[in-house]
Amino acid sequence: MKNTDYFQISKDGLSSFLNQLSDHIFIAQPVDDGEFKILAGNAAMLRFFGKSPDEVVGKTISEVLNYTPGAKRINETYQQVIESGEAIVYEEDSGDTEFRYEVFETSLFRFEAEGEEGYLIGGISRNISFRKSIQESLESSRRSLESKVRELELVQRKLEEESIRDPLTSLLNRRHLDEFLNHEMARARRQNQPLTIMMIDLDHFKQLNDNYGHQTGDIVLRNLGYFFRQNRRGSDIMFRYGGDEFLFILPETDLKDTKLLCAQLKTQLQREVLQAEDPALDVTLSIGLATYPEHGASSYELVKAADTALYEAKRRGRDITMVFGEQT
Repeated sequence: MKNTDYFQISKDGLSSFLNQLSDHIFIAQPVDDGEFKILAGNAAMLRFFGKSPDEVVGKTISEVLNYTPGAKRINETYQQVIESGEAIVYEEDSGDTEFRYEVFETSLFRFEAEGEEGYLIGGISRNISFRKSIQESLESSRRSLESKVRELELVQRKLEEESIRDPLTSLLNRRHLDEFLNHEMARARRQNQPLTIMMIDLDHFKQLNDNYGHQTGDIVLRNLGYFFRQNRRGSDIMFRYGGDEFLFILPETDLKDTKLLCAQLKTQLQREVLQAEDPALDVTLSIGLATYPEHGASSYELVKAADTALYEAKRRGRDITMVFGEQT
């Protein structure tokens, strides 16, 4: 066979070939009122409709689909191709018809046929229902997996947050003190700025527990943690240092400003409802202060100096603020 020769196949041979295909092959012709008449269709299409050739070929789309809403949609799509002359590939389903629900990938194109006036529509529809179900299943699994990942991320963040915070007061716990303090001291050193440590002790806490019970003691500690968080400045870093002891890191704050802050805290504390269950319950604070670099060049020295000042404040009768090394 020469390259210029064309392969010839009889009409019956072509029909037999098309009827072996699982895809729906069809040709439609525009008629009046925006309708399209089916001129030809292969066996796969007829099987889907469950109709004989006489019930499909020569009938309009609306007649074949019994005038269901899907017929209007199909006619409008065919008309779009007739008017534009552009082939399209799209997904459609039989949801608006009386036939079983299937999903198809349909290719439509416009062409001219010998002996026919005007344009015809040629189409191939491939049943992709199984593929779509797999895709939807995979998409559902992906969304479920993403949801689980988000849940795990939230749990991880919560665990990370819980690992650095005291569950009763919601302040940072002592475990991470060195990390924060070393960082702030290094920054103070680079910027030549002061940094002050405030050690706070809840006065007579053991007596409070003995007289009112540990549940009341926990309420007071929780309320005190809330009080500190509500009255903190943006740069302050607060820790629950021990049972009834707290430690504040005050960046860029000298002793003068820290003393003012202590006075404000003590005044504000008197206005807060820390009494828990007994209005007569009196809550006071002893405070020890130490500042970098005057009272220590390392985090260990600075914390030790603030702790020593706190001990002195308690020794002198409590409800006192003491600076390390000061005699009065």
